[in-house]
Order: sequence, then structure tokens, then C-alpha cells
Amino acid sequence: MAFRMVDDVLAPKGALVYEYYGKNPFSIYFGLGGILQSIFHVRGKDIFEDEFRWDTTADPRPFFFVIRVGKGVDRFTDGFVKIKVFGAQPTNPTKEGKMLIEIASWIESDFFGKGPLTGLQRLIIQPFVWIYNHTLYYKVRRQHIHFFQEGIEQLQEHLREKLGLDIHERLTPYKTEMV
Repeated sequence: MAFRMVDDVLAPKGALVYEYYGKNPFSIYFGLGGILQSIFHVRGKDIFEDEFRWDTTADPRPFFFVIRVGKGVDRFTDGFVKIKVFGAQPTNPTKEGKMLIEIASWIESDFFGKGPLTGLQRLIIQPFVWIYNHTLYYKVRRQHIHFFQEGIEQLQEHLREKLGLDIHERLTPYKTEMV
């Protein structure tokens, strides 16, 4: 790849983390694909199940899955949302289970194709990429980041409505006391 720029949509946090304690935590798996399709305006082929694990030998039954949405937003840029879910589903339906949901998002911009550049090509092209990005494409990238931020806010609302989730920040700010 020639030039790749990656921006974290949820900077500076990096990810949003939700905890859920209640009945049937695994039910989120069945509705998540449709919710992501409607929020990010993608088709089923753009939603990937990267990993799925379920252990039937234990009680409560632990599960883990990763779902990723990939959306091409323009010629240069693709946006991604990755949802990791860790949890435990009890076999007895009257008992409560638990679940942890982590949502991360980023955009990637590839300029000048996917092939490698030689040293001379890189030396000639790099200043033009920098000028193009900072004068023309910077606002476009910010619009893409804003689109994914709004989509994640809508996803948060869906999760809160469906499961009654509370949001927790993964990184807590370092507190200093002035003497």
C-alpha cells in the first residue's frame, strides 16, 4: 500500500464498553445484524462475523463473538465498526447472565492504490499527498468520522432500549490534586 491514513472515530477513548447483567444476554446476537444494517446503510455482505465461540459444557455457558461492519464511503476511504461481546448465558432461564460489549470504530484512507512505492516515487508523491489531504480531503475525512460517530450513538440508543445498558469509560482520566 502506498499511503494509508487511519483515524480513530472514538478518540481519545478508543472504545466504548457496556456491561449488562440480566436475563438472556445472548439475545443481542440475533438482532445485531439488522440493527447495524439499518444504522450504517449497508447490506448483509458488509457485515462480518470474525469470531464466534460458545461453550456448552459449563454453566453458565460462556460465549464470545466479534462482529465487524465495513463500509466504503468514497474512493479512498473505508470505515469500520467492530463489536466484541463477551458473556455468560445460564442454562436456567430464570437466572441472570452477564455480558460485556466493546464497540470500536476507525476509518482508513488509502491513497494511490495498494501497491508498494519505490523510494523515488515516495519522495515525489508524498508532498502532494500531504497537500491534498490538508487542503481538500481533510474536511471530507471529518465528515466520514462524524457519520460513524452518529451511527455509534444510534447503536448505543438501540442497545440501551433493548437491554437497558449502562455506559462505562474504559479509560478513566488521571486525577491530580493541587496542593
